[in-house]
Amino acid sequence: MFAKCLALAMALTSVTAFAPVKSGSRVASRTAPMMAEMSPSVPFMLMPKYVKDKDAAGMVGDVGFDPLGLAEFFDIKFLREAELKHGRVAMLAIVGIITQEFFHLPGDLYQDPNPLTAAAKVGPQVWGQIILFGGFVEAGIYDGNMQYENMFSDKSRVPGDYGFDPLKLMKAGDPDEYALKEITHCRLAMLAVGGMITQCGVTGTGLYGHTL
Repeated sequence: MFAKCLALAMALTSVTAFAPVKSGSRVASRTAPMMAEMSPSVPFMLMPKYVKDKDAAGMVGDVGFDPLGLAEFFDIKFLREAELKHGRVAMLAIVGIITQEFFHLPGDLYQDPNPLTAAAKVGPQVWGQIILFGGFVEAGIYDGNMQYENMFSDKSRVPGDYGFDPLKLMKAGDPDEYALKEITHCRLAMLAVGGMITQCGVTGTGLYGHTL
């Protein structure tokens, strides 16, 4: 009796496997995400929506990486501008962290090879000067338009392009070659400086182990 019931159940299962499925059914909704286009940089995630944005089309260095979905809430040009700025600062920070471990300004206040404790020793006056100088530079770059709403009021402005190219690299060959190199190095520098700061914080010394 048990064998007959098992055979009947298997037969019914095989028949329903070939039954048509309505597009609005629960089974169809399960297979729909599998047919969606996936991100090339994170294969297990869906392609970010910004990829089809006309402003993002042809953006140098774009690999469809937006796991937090930030581009759904912010202008893609604003995000690229922020990425380039942070990357450039990170590249300068790497040079500064390495340099200050071996070369110091005169005075006991500037002799600490550890960048974290050295930054804490200089006091609010020095940091105030740095922030004030950075604010003047920002205001000059954007002609005073530093708000998110009007930062890209000029639709033709390319994110991160401030007309600064003293070596004239962008005029030699394909300009995208150097733009791609820059954004690649920016991303690497942001990861690298995070590791360098973490190492100095854990060891309590300079990057190469120097102490006071």
